[in-house]
Amino acid sequence: MWVALPLCLLSTLLATGSALQCEVCASREQSCSGPLQPCAPSEGTCITVVAEMRLEGNSFSYTGKSCLEPKNCEPGPFSLTYVHNVTMRANIACCDTDGCNAGAIPVPTVSSVPNGRQCPSYLRGGPHLWNGKGVFACTGTVDHCVVESGILALGKIKLRNTAAGCGSPGACVKTALVKKYAQGVPEMLSQAECYPAPKASGGIGEP
Repeated sequence: MWVALPLCLLSTLLATGSALQCEVCASREQSCSGPLQPCAPSEGTCITVVAEMRLEGNSFSYTGKSCLEPKNCEPGPFSLTYVHNVTMRANIACCDTDGCNAGAIPVPTVSSVPNGRQCPSYLRGGPHLWNGKGVFACTGTVDHCVVESGILALGKIKLRNTAAGCGSPGACVKTALVKKYAQGVPEMLSQAECYPAPKASGGIGEP
């Protein structure tokens, strides 16, 4: 028994020191790099988030890397397109080995060719307010209608929005909950709906 006790203590110490290590950084560019940092026991995933938002002719980029709880990982690219040529494109990658989130991942591209589907579209976000509602033609592989409202925080920047528009299937995994996508990137949605976009000749319907 006295031999087993030291072995148990050693095993516990080794387990404590084997926490996952992820690269941690944040940038307003489409890439970033930082030191490896140990994750909390519940954070068994390394994540990379890269996003680009275009608003009134201006482009804003963000990249974040950090530890994350596996249940919060929603990998894959997605895109959202609204009236007034406002677009959001993002990509998320998760992995589970030390330093696996080093390097860069691409922001998804979106075709400008209409695909014959359409969605109701409006956008009210931050200091920008557009009350006009209309019908928006979806393009490329973006074939779902998305309706969202809530707050997205990017570091110290908080964006409150209520929006509807065309979205790719990857945008349909969101739910009306508080979600942490990466360090300093929580999203608090009070509404999140997604449904297949109807054909342009069929009119617009609700989900």
